[in-house]
Amino acid sequence: MTPGQLAFVGVAVLFAAGIQTMTGFGFSLFAVPIMSMVIPTEAAVVIAASLSTMTSGGQAWTERHHRDQPTVVRIVLASLLGMPLGLFVLTVMTSQQLKFGLAVVIVVFLIINLRGVRLDHASTPIDLGAGFVAGVLSTSLSTNGPPLAMALHARHLPAEVFRGTIASILVILGAISIVLFAVTGHYTVEIAWALVVVIPAMVVGFFIGHRLRVRIDHRVFRRLVTSLLALTAIVTLVSAALG
Repeated sequence: MTPGQLAFVGVAVLFAAGIQTMTGFGFSLFAVPIMSMVIPTEAAVVIAASLSTMTSGGQAWTERHHRDQPTVVRIVLASLLGMPLGLFVLTVMTSQQLKFGLAVVIVVFLIINLRGVRLDHASTPIDLGAGFVAGVLSTSLSTNGPPLAMALHARHLPAEVFRGTIASILVILGAISIVLFAVTGHYTVEIAWALVVVIPAMVVGFFIGHRLRVRIDHRVFRRLVTSLLALTAIVTLVSAALG
């Protein structure tokens, strides 16, 4: 990567980290499409998966006593079935095709949120289905949060149990994804150097987000984030169309 590309990736990571700190979601949903504007999408996926695993790890540790262990086990086991499929998609699809897929995921997530779609009743099949989809998304686009959030919301978990449960799932899926990326040759020296360079940007982004989240009206900011996601989907589609 050129210095300019690394700088752009660093800004994308800083921005995505700040968004996640202020809203509780969105790191990969923002980081991957923005990074894909200047680097191959598959590289952006590997970088985002690595960084999001680090961020989830801290929360998983601090909230470890609150997680719903049976739900974690069900979802992770189902995810293991989907992850090889996601890795296959990442391997065989072109960067342009991955961008189209990423834009579709963002648009679906936006529609679900704008329409206020919620699962009222949890069940084992819902957990297994969400886990499988999350597994596919983990190793293909690193955007596994939406199906997990929907499944866990359906369980009406207390806030601390929700955070502990989803963080535990995300860090496990992230760790497995990293291993799969490593053994299939998706980690390169270039990506390793990029991670070294952008980790400080991620830390700064979380610090800024933490300072700002108590000063910004939550409802206004959620609308802003929705608008930014829509813009991100449009930019990703245009980028894919232009090749």
